[in-house]
Amino acid sequence: MPNIKNLISSSLVNAACGFVIGVGGFNELSVLGMAWWTILELQNRPSFQIDWRDVVVLCIGVLMLLYWSFPDPEIPQSLNGLTMPEIGKALIWMIFSPLMLHSKPFDKGRALLLGIASGLACYSGLTLIASFLFQPFQGSYRHLFNIFTGGLDAGSTQPGYVACGVLMIILRLESRFLPAAIALTLGYVVQAQNRSAMILLLFVIGLLVWERRIFLLNKFRSNAAIFMTIIAFIMPLLYGISQFSFAKRFGDIFSIGRVETHRVGFDRLLRTYYTADSSLLSQVPVNLVIKDKWWHNILLDSMRNSGFLGHCLSLIWIAGLLFSCYYWFSRGEILGCSVAMVCLAILWTSIPIGVGSFELMSILTLTLLSLYFPVHTSSSSHP
Repeated sequence: MPNIKNLISSSLVNAACGFVIGVGGFNELSVLGMAWWTILELQNRPSFQIDWRDVVVLCIGVLMLLYWSFPDPEIPQSLNGLTMPEIGKALIWMIFSPLMLHSKPFDKGRALLLGIASGLACYSGLTLIASFLFQPFQGSYRHLFNIFTGGLDAGSTQPGYVACGVLMIILRLESRFLPAAIALTLGYVVQAQNRSAMILLLFVIGLLVWERRIFLLNKFRSNAAIFMTIIAFIMPLLYGISQFSFAKRFGDIFSIGRVETHRVGFDRLLRTYYTADSSLLSQVPVNLVIKDKWWHNILLDSMRNSGFLGHCLSLIWIAGLLFSCYYWFSRGEILGCSVAMVCLAILWTSIPIGVGSFELMSILTLTLLSLYFPVHTSSSSHP
């Protein structure tokens, strides 16, 4: 009985630390949560051997320092460069993350990650609820009600990405909360038409259908009439959804989205490799994107603001996630592989380090979840 009480107590403490980290959005409150958890871990921390995953998270910490040191000429308030709070955030991350990756048993890290997901969901959920309550229904890609300022100045991108992060954490760790995570993501699909939320929601639903394909086929054979009735209700619903501009938002991916920007950016990156001139990526052509000076790709943007050093650090980040994909896939862990793939997709199409706050906390948590390799009793076991 004492062991059970200790386990419950440990799980609650880890979940509480995680909630503080998540709800802080990588600001001072998040630093407090990471420091709190780190101190608790160091009290009974045995020595461990450093491996390649520790190198990955340390490189991410250094990359954050380089990003925040960059005085962006397009943003006057960034001319101060690196600040002491930013140094503190990066340093605590570089201490917290290796300890988390080596924490055992897996339940301890699992409780921590679920706590972070709940904190992120708190921010993202409140933003969505406030946008429904305090602004007219928009069904389009515009500003949302900001719960911190009380005005319509929160873009739909950041809370939408955070909802995507919560969805993937829940999908990997705790399936019983999956309906709530799907509802949260669907809210951003309907209210803000967030492209990432739309695509990820379809991906997750497709993944769930594929994993349960045998069960669904058997049910369809035995209950064909019920399925046809459901389809009869779904078709009008899909027609109603099509009346919004969802189709246009999908089309934007290829028209005014990132495809052409990335094509130009990677063409310049190749020239940068053989000319050793990182300034080729210092500006995004104005005819490619509007009101945006970033490439929205970790490899390109790291070269833009940190030169070859930052670019190499971002390559290590990407390489770590690619190996994580291989690790989970080779063990039949499709959900673990999916988390790493989504993490790669977000880094490929967003600027979480440049934006900071909740979006950054989300991508960092997905990275830790991707790299958190538990000891399996069988190739099909799930944490």
